[in-house]
Amino acid sequence: MKTAVTILAENSTPAPAFIGEYGFSALIEVEDHKILFDTGSDQALYHNAARLGIDLNTVDAIFISHGHFDHTGGLLSYFKQYGARPVYAHSGIFVSRPLPLGGNNFKEIGCGFSQEELLKAGAKLHLRDEFSSIFPEVYISGAIPRNSQFEDTGGNFKMVINGETQDDPLLDDSALIIDHPEGLIIVSGCAHAGVINIIEHARQQTGKSQVLAFIGGTHLITASQERISHTIAALESPLISKIIVSHCTGFYAAARLYNALGERVIKGETGMRFEF
Repeated sequence: MKTAVTILAENSTPAPAFIGEYGFSALIEVEDHKILFDTGSDQALYHNAARLGIDLNTVDAIFISHGHFDHTGGLLSYFKQYGARPVYAHSGIFVSRPLPLGGNNFKEIGCGFSQEELLKAGAKLHLRDEFSSIFPEVYISGAIPRNSQFEDTGGNFKMVINGETQDDPLLDDSALIIDHPEGLIIVSGCAHAGVINIIEHARQQTGKSQVLAFIGGTHLITASQERISHTIAALESPLISKIIVSHCTGFYAAARLYNALGERVIKGETGMRFEF
């Protein structure tokens, strides 16, 4: 099964031709299928895709990992440029998400558009809250059980439900899972559900234990030393081949992961392509 993951938008870039942008987006190719995974926070994915010679009009489907602006910011622009496409996401992506800045100050960090606006723009919306297949051997995780004792959402996140502001468990946080013959390839936007929770959910749902690669954000940037230590201990398993960390991982956490796990850890940046 020929599979490739190309990072189109990420906080940083190793090459001057590309644009770094806070957020994450990747093109996932599995055999003849092309999936746009998240869209970054603005327009970087379009610039970078052109520089890479990638025609985004050949995308078969779009997957949104969760309803934060830095993963959905370029979505409406896609339909203006390329027309209607299937969009797969959890039903909770549209909730309002005010981030506390201190005092009575908040900044909205939700996706910034309603379900109706997305449909009007041209999305053929498929809301999937449970583990399900979108292409052969390609799965949406659905809501991820929070079973580990040391993982959390990674921040003081809030949401507004029926006019009331409350803690946001980010239940819409989802991953894309590819059941490759050599092991699972798991792509995450931010891993608000927890890296280990995501991996264990993928294993339970597929019945496969080998993880060929975990790719994407890990939201360890705000993690305590204790949480990072527990995460490292869980990732030390020889059943996990590659950990390609991006976006919200943070320098300190990425450095600790690399020092502990060596060359299995790669810092994923804009323009990088991984083939399996």
